[in-house]
Parts: sequence; C-alpha cells; structure tokens
Amino acid sequence: MYMGKKVLKIGQISDPHIGEDSGLVQGIDVRKNFLTAYQSESMKDLDLLVLSGDLANEHAEPGAYSYISDVLKDCKVPVCIIPGNHDDLSVMEKFFDLRGKVHDGKCFYRYDIAGHSIFFLDSADGTVSSEQLSWLEEEASRINDEVLLFIHHPPCLCNHNFMDSKYSMKNIAEVQATLSRIKNIRHIFVGHYHFEKDVQLGDKTVHVTPATQMQIDANQSDFYLQSIKPAWRVIEWGENFVKTQVYFS
Repeated sequence: MYMGKKVLKIGQISDPHIGEDSGLVQGIDVRKNFLTAYQSESMKDLDLLVLSGDLANEHAEPGAYSYISDVLKDCKVPVCIIPGNHDDLSVMEKFFDLRGKVHDGKCFYRYDIAGHSIFFLDSADGTVSSEQLSWLEEEASRINDEVLLFIHHPPCLCNHNFMDSKYSMKNIAEVQATLSRIKNIRHIFVGHYHFEKDVQLGDKTVHVTPATQMQIDANQSDFYLQSIKPAWRVIEWGENFVKTQVYFS
C-alpha cells in the first residue's frame, strides 16, 4: 500500500486528556477538541497517525480509551500510540492492539513504513529506562538513513516555567547522553508540556507539540490556563527534509 511513497504525512495528536464520560474536563469539552484535531482538513490524507500520550485525563479512565478506540475504528491509516504519565498500559492494552510493543511493562517499539523507520519510547513514569535507551541506540545503529523519534516527555528543559520546574523528565542527563551518540536522529517529537516550542538539543530539534485538551502559560511559575483551544501537528518527511506545522483551531 505504501511502497514507493517518498514523502510521508504524519499527524500527531498529544495530550487529549479524555475523561471517563462525555462530561466536561476542567470545564473543557475535550472530546470535541479531540475530534476537531482528528477531523481537521490538515489531517486529511495521512500515512500515519501518532497519539503521543496522556490519552486519559487523570487516572487511565477506561472510558477515555474506549472513546478514542471507537473514534479510530474507521481510521484508514496505521495508528501508533505511546502512553503518557496519566495513562496505564494494563488498561490501554484492553482497547488498543499493542502486541509486540510492550516489554517488561514499557511500551517501546520501532515502526517501519515506506522505507522509513520511526521509534517510540515510553516515558510514562517520567523517565526513559536504561533498557529502552540501550535498545534505541542498538536499533538505530542498524539503519543508515535518518529516523524519527516520538516520546511523551521532552528530553530537555523547554523554557516553560511551570512544566520545567514541576513535571520535566527525571533522567534528562542520561537520555541526552544516549541521544547525543545517535546521529541519525535529528528530529524528536514530544508532547506533555501543553504548549508549542522547538528546542535545539545539540544536532537535534525537539518539537514540542501542544495539546488538544488545553494550553498552559509558559511564563507563569504556577499553573495558569492560557487557552482551551485544541492544537495538533502535521509532519511531512521526505528523503532529505522534515517539514512540520502546528495547527490551532
């Protein structure tokens, strides 16, 4: 189906924070926000859809996964999913096909499409385990071409006063040391921070994708709601380029 396609179009939805039922979450219609992203014109003709964590609102609500699974049942393209800090793999596995992607309680895997390789890591507990880092380094070394990486937590600080101080990745130094050795990863796509930012990390760019749930003011040291408008990302990936754009409704 995808043989010979030279440019991939990838959609990324992050941090929808869907609740157990259709009620508002923190006064926000998060299900409507999710659909706004998913059904956007900018997300038409995708080759791959990525959900990069915090699918559920607070405590891995089964109703959240049931809802998302139901929305995606007619999705015409592959969907790659990783958990965030509000998710629980043991619950997620009841609603999504994660066979072969979960190892010792962590969801990490390589996905190959149209001659391209994409890696997904699990930072749900706020860290990327040493096992995952060793696996990533070894697997990436087998590939000559550029690869992409998706993680929920940014592997760096992002000049977001609230999130950096309270919810940043816990083993940033270890993760950065590994990433610095992997030269064919030049673009890393993350979520978690509920705002948009591109951060340079050595020879790599970390693309922080805002949430469909809501956006958090990066200039405040305490939680401050900036917007309840959903946002999402579209990535175009060719042989010698990565082009990406964030859309706000």
